[in-house]
Amino acid sequence: MQIPLETLEQLQAFFWVFIRVGALVFMLPLFGAKGIPSLWKAGFSFLLAIIIVPLVPMPQTFPESDLELLLGVCSEILISFLLAILAKLFLTSVQLAGQFLGFQMGFNVASVMDPQTGGQSTVISQFLYMFTILLFFSINGHHLFIRALAESFQAVPPLSFRLSPSLMKVVVKISGEMFLIAIKMAAPILVALFLSNLCLGIVARTVPQINILMIGFPLNIALGLILLGVTLTNLSPFLVGLIRRMGSVLLGVLRIA
Repeated sequence: MQIPLETLEQLQAFFWVFIRVGALVFMLPLFGAKGIPSLWKAGFSFLLAIIIVPLVPMPQTFPESDLELLLGVCSEILISFLLAILAKLFLTSVQLAGQFLGFQMGFNVASVMDPQTGGQSTVISQFLYMFTILLFFSINGHHLFIRALAESFQAVPPLSFRLSPSLMKVVVKISGEMFLIAIKMAAPILVALFLSNLCLGIVARTVPQINILMIGFPLNIALGLILLGVTLTNLSPFLVGLIRRMGSVLLGVLRIA
């Protein structure tokens, strides 16, 4: 068995593979989380690059000037950024659904720090995100990223990536679908909470002596948590389909590129 790093050309090919793999690992919301040490990310990127290098077609020419080298590095980082941002859009739709639910349930006053983004998010948003991550690894969703990464070198060999109008249209379309996915996930509970608030408003108008604020907050929280628990079983197949669709979208975008 030959080691795929014996000649200068193989070392140069490994360099470009390592740039793309490393940029993707550091930018992905799963492998590149802030809590994971950078040394672990670099080692994982190196291992993936070693495995993928024999499958990568050798570039016809290599950069001969500093400018060409800089442009080549930028193009490899750009394609990794494209794959990472598409994955983040799907996961952000889950967090957005949790933000909708948390706002309606009154959890906005109890926001927590999100270690992924560095911003604040509701408890429901964090719960749905962690639930999606558990489903992601339980159905071997990480294999989708590794497969997409390996096929990216077949669809877009090193130093050959170019932005196209059709590719940008696909990215914009997927960005718009993020809000649609969030609404689909949160719609049943949002409708129930809306009806609850409507009933409380009617009670407040007919019986002014009742303190609606003291009743409304615990009622909405209890109703939201109960409905979330009831719908969680039906939400799992939807999230599994979303994860699998994410893998097919990544592969489809690479073929467009």
